[in-house]
Amino acid sequence: MDDIQPLTREVIDRATITLERAFSTDPMFTWIFPDPIQRSQSLRRLNRVPLEYGLRYGHVTQSNNGLAIAIWIPPDRPMTMGRMVRSGALKMPFRIGFGPFAKFMGANEIMGRLHKKYVPEPHWQLLIVGVDPELQGRGLGTALVKEGLARADRANCPCYLDTSKEQNLAFYERLGFAVVEATALGDGGPTGWAMRRDPRGSS
Repeated sequence: MDDIQPLTREVIDRATITLERAFSTDPMFTWIFPDPIQRSQSLRRLNRVPLEYGLRYGHVTQSNNGLAIAIWIPPDRPMTMGRMVRSGALKMPFRIGFGPFAKFMGANEIMGRLHKKYVPEPHWQLLIVGVDPELQGRGLGTALVKEGLARADRANCPCYLDTSKEQNLAFYERLGFAVVEATALGDGGPTGWAMRRDPRGSS
């Protein structure tokens, strides 16, 4: 984990492209943006918001010069609409289209209800982890997630994440997460899985 560093503004453009490429085949985003060209452009615009949010209010780590990214939301600064607005969320309907934005917000509202249901106490949220496709399979994402989990364990905090990619479940389960509920992310939408991880003793 020696290469893991905080994200800086000098690397944010590279990180935005990384997340665009990493999520180009994610079922939620292929549903929201069926056209691959629109998906590429919209993902780049959309992912700028959580990166900005993470820099302002969260904890963003990266490795390989922004080619692997993890965005964590800490227990003392949970996500709020006001903070989302200050991070650029108000521009999104105009930049990605009102229809896709409504689908995106609807899916997030559905998962948000599960989030509150299963992890009501203070916790760390793994909002996003993404690795450029050319570097996937080399353990970069695992290292980023483990670094964050160690931080949560030291604070004796549970962790939460959600995903719409079934192939991700085994990856997260190996890191101690367990599925607490699965649900459709909207009319005709893919399945989303809510996952929780209880803290482990510090090693």
